Amino acid sequence: MEIPSERTGVLILRVWVEGGRPDGFRARIVPAGGGHQTAPSAVSAVDDVLTAVRAWLDQLLEPEG
Repeated sequence: MEIPSERTGVLILRVWVEGGRPDGFRARIVPAGGGHQTAPSAVSAVDDVLTAVRAWLDQLLEPEG
């Protein structure tokens, strides 16, 4: 299968719960590839993970030029 353009990316999402507590949710977000490089980030809320994934997708899919 051919990749049709240079606009590709990888997002690594590592999630764990510290101490077995619901408030111990943690996630590390590591974007790679694509035209825009950003540093890894760590978050502790589900909404923050969803926001980061959406921002990464928006950035990857934004029109070139």
